[in-house]
Amino acid sequence: MVHIKGLAESQHYRAVIHYGDSYAPISEADINALEQCLELSTDDFLNEVPKKVTSNSYLQDRIQESIATTNDHTTLANTLKASIRTLLLPSR
Repeated sequence: MVHIKGLAESQHYRAVIHYGDSYAPISEADINALEQCLELSTDDFLNEVPKKVTSNSYLQDRIQESIATTNDHTTLANTLKASIRTLLLPSR
């Protein structure tokens, strides 16, 4: 399963993306790049996520493999989009 989890503001990165048994950090710039993808279709969005969260092709391939193992791409895309929207909310 692939999911995005926000981190405390004191952390160097704003969030991490979990894929399989691994995770990768997501920077503020990456979150902003993901915001530009929120209106994409399910398949297009899921294809863009690995490209937006890392420039490392090895990690992109691992994230894409984890996405491919998910049975319900619509639910996955909606969950990831909700996580991104939450990260974009102003701090309280």
